[in-house]
Amino acid sequence: MLPVAPPDVPLILLPGMGADARLFRPQLDALPNAIVPPWLSPNPRELLAEYAQRFAAAIDPGRPCFVGGASFGGFVALEMAPHLNALACFLIGSARDASGMPKRIRWLRPFGRATGVLPFRLLGPSAWLARQTVGRFGHPLTRSFLRHLQEADASFLRSGSRAALTWKPSPATAAVRVVQIHGERDRIFPAKRTRADVILPGAGHLISLTHAAAVNDFLQRHMMAASCPTSS
Repeated sequence: MLPVAPPDVPLILLPGMGADARLFRPQLDALPNAIVPPWLSPNPRELLAEYAQRFAAAIDPGRPCFVGGASFGGFVALEMAPHLNALACFLIGSARDASGMPKRIRWLRPFGRATGVLPFRLLGPSAWLARQTVGRFGHPLTRSFLRHLQEADASFLRSGSRAALTWKPSPATAAVRVVQIHGERDRIFPAKRTRADVILPGAGHLISLTHAAAVNDFLQRHMMAASCPTSS
């Protein structure tokens, strides 16, 4: 039987860009202290650290908590942690800084401020078309991901992309207790570029869904260790 983390210590989970609480459905079903707050609307030209500080102020439970995120949500969670009474930050298929990004993304970083000219409004219709064609014959998780993209807000995607490409972790994140779980075959953030504590063999990017039991076990054990450090 898994150790049970104190239910009165909230676990705040942030999904990836273009995703929502459905990405963490297995965690919400299994962990009674897990919550997925809706994204805050970004301000124009807002840096990721600025957005995270504002987001933290809006959802601060006013007591010790855990914070974590998948993909882009991990970037935000890491920046939020210094502004919360966070016992730990969980990165789920994410990165601690730009060094965890693949070369194709790092190459785009100098152009991050130019994302305003990209046609994000076409992403929804494109995702719908893909879902109606090749997606109909694909894995249910692929169809679910395409549905997330179809419903995503174009302005949020534009702001989020700019924030991610221009992100440099703020100095305060150096003091955050970070614990990381990653998929061995993650094509978004290659495992070889991470400093993951746990690497799941054969897993891809959407591990909160595809390897839910392993992610739940990881979260539960590390929440227990952080809540009762002397017992670890």
